[in-house]
Amino acid sequence: MKKIAFVLVAALLMPLCVTAQKKKKADVRTFNDCYIYGNSNRNAAKKGSAMSLTDGTTYSLENAYNIAGEKYIDVMLFHGKAYGGKEYVFHLFAPDDPSITINWQKDGGTSPYCKFEGKGEQPDSYFALKNWKKRNATKLVKVTGVDFDNIDSEAIAALPIEDSYHASDIKVGDIILFELAATSAKPGKKGLMKITAIENDPDKPDKRGDGKYQKMIMDIKIQK
Repeated sequence: MKKIAFVLVAALLMPLCVTAQKKKKADVRTFNDCYIYGNSNRNAAKKGSAMSLTDGTTYSLENAYNIAGEKYIDVMLFHGKAYGGKEYVFHLFAPDDPSITINWQKDGGTSPYCKFEGKGEQPDSYFALKNWKKRNATKLVKVTGVDFDNIDSEAIAALPIEDSYHASDIKVGDIILFELAATSAKPGKKGLMKITAIENDPDKPDKRGDGKYQKMIMDIKIQK
């Protein structure tokens, strides 16, 4: 009799557990196959290097400033030497890094920030990164041992994040934890990016393998 009662209770509780799991996953928004281009002074063109992590949309600097608004730009992509590294690699970085004093000089400034000029030889254009009224200090750090596909909002919230505003030497398979800045469209929300591919620009066949002309493909999960 006790065994039958236990089975009945378990049968009643099982749908509740499934519902709870679905609810947890429902608290996370997922955006698949998002992309962002490596910087190559093309930020005023259609192929942008600025991204909103709230919806996975990519913008050029000009569109970010004129259309979206700076609060929607949470992360940018640069290919080159930066943060003391001596290799040409991909860096995902916040539009602002409060831990450093940024030198915006075109030549000899703080890389990668000084590389995000407005357009060609117009580093002082109104939509250049240094001229934005607000720049989000998005926290970014690589993580391992995370079940990206099945993670829920509670588990994302529990992941510790330090005061780091860039993630360097990004490769396919990497997972980056982020926390949006107080000035962003969704202040304080946390999420994950998973790099799924790095592709060449089909319009630049002569630049195959050159990171400045490649785009990074990623899936994004963010708390609602």
